[in-house]
Amino acid sequence: MSAKSCELRTVMVMNISSQSHEVAISVRDLVVDYKQLRAVNKISFNAKVGEVTVVIGPNGAGKTSTMEVCSGVRTATSGEVSVLGLDPKKDRIKINSQIGVMLQDGGVYPSSRVFEVAQHYCNLYGNRTTADELIDMVDLGRQKKTSWRKLSGGEKQRLSLVLALAAKPRVAFLDEPTSGVDIFGRDLIRGIVRRLADDGCAVIMATHELDEAQRVADHVLMFQDGNLLANAPLTQLRASAGNNQTLEDIFRSLASNSSKSREVQ
Repeated sequence: MSAKSCELRTVMVMNISSQSHEVAISVRDLVVDYKQLRAVNKISFNAKVGEVTVVIGPNGAGKTSTMEVCSGVRTATSGEVSVLGLDPKKDRIKINSQIGVMLQDGGVYPSSRVFEVAQHYCNLYGNRTTADELIDMVDLGRQKKTSWRKLSGGEKQRLSLVLALAAKPRVAFLDEPTSGVDIFGRDLIRGIVRRLADDGCAVIMATHELDEAQRVADHVLMFQDGNLLANAPLTQLRASAGNNQTLEDIFRSLASNSSKSREVQ
């Protein structure tokens, strides 16, 4: 292995962020099993207030399972997870009002109209924000009276984002928020994600689109086969690999090295 590869591997096994942002999500030795399949294998990481932590990796790498456990949707097989100092499963009632969750399945009743469902979610959280404000933010003003079933794929994603932000969350879990969204919609969503972090929200966003990750990430978690290949700030990660290397280049290199290591074992 080259000296550069050794240096990069050193970055991978440590969270080397020097920022003093408060930890919003703490994960230690998380394991998620589905019968005989281990989807997440003893991973540990922190996600901080005011940062966008991007979880990247191919389909089936363990991203969604991790997000579901952290948001309280799924029970871990073992390990410890803390969100804002609370257990996301045991303290579900306390934590619900402080987090926003956008998972891959929007879970919206097909006949629900855009404004009605947005207003309902805002009312659930005591009108911390308004349906009009959120709908305008994602540029769905012309679709206010349109039902969920008649929205395009990208419009459904934007409405799902509205519902995740209705609580004005301190922590936002966004799973593939730009999937199926056109180029202008992706720009819009990236801007919203960045503003959330700048306003003090801890954003944890899963994607398998590495170019997308590189545009918004402060901190990067790279998953493969349920394992963490990387856990480092984006700037440190790229500096260690060489700033001309993209996240795709870095991921391919780490994934290749990981596969070779398993073959040797």
